[in-house]
Amino acid sequence: MVFKNYTFFSYVFFATTVILLTGHAHGAGLCDNSPNKQVCDSIVYNRTIPRDAVVAACHKLVSETKVATGVAHEQPNSTEIYNCIKKFDESIVFAKDALNSLNQGQPLSSNAYLLAARANYKLCDDGFQNSGKTNPIVKSTKLLQDMASVGAYLSTLVK
Repeated sequence: MVFKNYTFFSYVFFATTVILLTGHAHGAGLCDNSPNKQVCDSIVYNRTIPRDAVVAACHKLVSETKVATGVAHEQPNSTEIYNCIKKFDESIVFAKDALNSLNQGQPLSSNAYLLAARANYKLCDDGFQNSGKTNPIVKSTKLLQDMASVGAYLSTLVK
């Protein structure tokens, strides 16, 4: 098919290019220096405002922690699993406190709460390591640590 009016197609090409480049640039920047870019990208998605990204990170952290708690409950009873569940429950409180701090305009406090949540997830791993046992939920704790790190990082971008 021969097109007689190339101007129309030039406009369509130009408009498509602008839309694609603008859409790509929207999320650019928030995850560039993140401790885990892949996790950050999955949380930030197309958000451009750091505060919105932190809110999303906190909500996702609470949700994923509840999932991990369920997985931990399915494991054979042990002191280590019990301690992990306890630390997960504390981390949910920390994530909610991070949201409250953010809503009160205190992103640094939000950062501290998310770092405390990350430390709790690490304590779960450390409990297994110290007892010489293999952590059956290590993938969950690793993801939660990464998510908390990303949330803490994003909170440093909030002005």
